[in-house]
Amino acid sequence: MNDIAEEAGVSKRTLYESFDNKEALLATILETMNLQTLAYLNELDTDNHTALDIILLFNQKLQINSIYCCDAFYDDMLRYPGAMTLLNANKKAMLDSVRSLLARGVKEGIFLPEIDYDLIVLLAREYVKMSPPSEVFKRYTHEEVRNTFFLLFIRGICTDEGRKILRQYLIRGYYDILTQRSFRPNLNIKKNS
Repeated sequence: MNDIAEEAGVSKRTLYESFDNKEALLATILETMNLQTLAYLNELDTDNHTALDIILLFNQKLQINSIYCCDAFYDDMLRYPGAMTLLNANKKAMLDSVRSLLARGVKEGIFLPEIDYDLIVLLAREYVKMSPPSEVFKRYTHEEVRNTFFLLFIRGICTDEGRKILRQYLIRGYYDILTQRSFRPNLNIKKNS
């Protein structure tokens, strides 16, 4: 709280006059971040983007700006059950938006039509609840687990046309989903395929 007050240029007392406790401050931050995230998702939703474009660009933004990939964040969140409940509710709303994008992607011919997307969203919801990752994944960071799951999921639901779009994002170097480092294109991949 001292660091936050100093960064905000207010006294610690002023901070506590605005927020009853640390959890109230955390809840306000989480809700603000959620509103900003939803605004960005809506901004991406244009005729120029396919559902896959939106999902990839949105995921990129989350990786760059998100504190959710930090293991320390989840360790701290365990001390604030009310804020954790809010975080999980926000994630549920986000998954509902993803469900709409998945349906749109099927209509666009980007995602496979024979997949039960309600089941996919249910699996994603359960994955989201697994924060921090269970002890089974302790050799990996939360970021590595999340990114591997994301790439496997996206590639697995794509049609051939969807895989072409995904490949172009990787070739053009927008981001390297697995390592978060500058992407070095695989020269064996044809750019037009």
